[in-house]
Amino acid sequence: MTLTVSTDLSVNSSPTQVEEKLQDKQKALRDSIEKGEPKIFGVAQIVIGLLIISYSIPLLSSERTIILNFGVPWWSGLMFVISGTAAIALEKYANMKAVSVCLAVSAVTIIISVIALILYYTDIAFNPVTKCYEGPHLMCDHQYYATYFSMGLKITISMVSVVQTAMSSAFTLILYNQRRNFTGYATVTE
Repeated sequence: MTLTVSTDLSVNSSPTQVEEKLQDKQKALRDSIEKGEPKIFGVAQIVIGLLIISYSIPLLSSERTIILNFGVPWWSGLMFVISGTAAIALEKYANMKAVSVCLAVSAVTIIISVIALILYYTDIAFNPVTKCYEGPHLMCDHQYYATYFSMGLKITISMVSVVQTAMSSAFTLILYNQRRNFTGYATVTE
């Protein structure tokens, strides 16, 4: 801040050129984040997280397998909801601290999503659909339909998780680039 004293002895304060440049960079960061539309990523992540949780509810009536024993759909879906909430909050609080927090949450979400995918595909490999034993009405037994339905749900949930992983990866890359471009200006407070 520079102080200038005029001839009538009034004192004027004005921001220095460095302060103006830092404020311009902070505005550029906010504009850049808003252009990235974190709210869209956030809403999509929340919807996908809730979709995974709701699709996994019918699995509770099926045989207990790896994903049910570890609660994979619930903790992965919850992490997607948390990541989406952080992305939505980023648009409101567009500063370097918020970018760093959202970047960290998104990175953790990618890791959790990959772990969840490994567990889904392991579960699918170790719990195949049972053979069809035809009954008196030329229909398969109950166990066949239950495992077939369970397998279909697991595959569907895993595919949605793949989409979530790709989306989280893209959003993390965008955030990383934003943070890298404005790292030198992180000391400015609003």
